[in-house]
Amino acid sequence: MRRIAIGAFVAVALTACSFNATLMSRDSGRTYTGELVGNGMGVGTMSVTIDSATYSGPAARVGSNDTFGFASAYGFNNHGGSASSFASSYSSGDKFVKALLSSADGHGLRCDLRGQGHSGGGICVDDAGKVYDVVLVQK
Repeated sequence: MRRIAIGAFVAVALTACSFNATLMSRDSGRTYTGELVGNGMGVGTMSVTIDSATYSGPAARVGSNDTFGFASAYGFNNHGGSASSFASSYSSGDKFVKALLSSADGHGLRCDLRGQGHSGGGICVDDAGKVYDVVLVQK
């Protein structure tokens, strides 16, 4: 089992960290930039500029597959003595984030993101059904 420091993609899962976002539409090689910023409580904001429109709105951690467990052991040695031990373990898995962004002219961009550690990715889809692949890298 991997043991990873707490806070891995809780970074992308919106701890007090910020990430550069790069989006690329699936119908061209053009890239667009944005930012995902968390407030440390599992929520934050995301903004992306596509052509001349800036989309912004809330982002929230909606799930994860982290694990946490305890283990204990108790036994006797061959001299009549006893021994016990106790341990805990945390494994950081993927964090899942949903962002609902809108532009000043009323258009929307819906993003489903996931990742762990200092990076992540996912997709965003606009109102017209145009799909963008997303890469997130911690600043």
